[in-house]
Amino acid sequence: MKKILLCALIFVILIGGIFIYIKATPPLATRTVFNSEDNKTVVVALGNKGFGELKVTGVKVNNNADPNVAKMQVSNALEGFKGTIDEKSEARENIEFKNIQDVSIPKGTVPENVLQKQGERKATVDDTIYGLTVNHHEEIHNIHIKYRYFGILFNETINLD
Repeated sequence: MKKILLCALIFVILIGGIFIYIKATPPLATRTVFNSEDNKTVVVALGNKGFGELKVTGVKVNNNADPNVAKMQVSNALEGFKGTIDEKSEARENIEFKNIQDVSIPKGTVPENVLQKQGERKATVDDTIYGLTVNHHEEIHNIHIKYRYFGILFNETINLD
């Protein structure tokens, strides 16, 4: 009986330690790529520095207002992102606009690593990058991103001021 209790205690401590580690080191990596002149459209490069995939579940702007448009750009490092919410402008073949809920960001997609590769001319078409495109009717001061990683809900705020 003591062995079972000891094993259960070790298991609970192990699971608790993993949970605390995951909460203490959030996996979402962000980098602002584009702001429009009026700050009503913003593109933020998103990446995942964790061990498993993450999924963005919601986006709010300023004081938790719903943005007019929030889409995920999926592209490659050579193509880059569009600085617009108009999917048809500047026709680029390898950029897709998708609903946020339809995209999972795999591990190892840190924006700085991909951009560093691009600067060294080592980026390839296979280097997939993810950009959150947000448009709002007012100037955007901050973006609140809600995402799920290993079933744990996280909140990230990006201040643009």
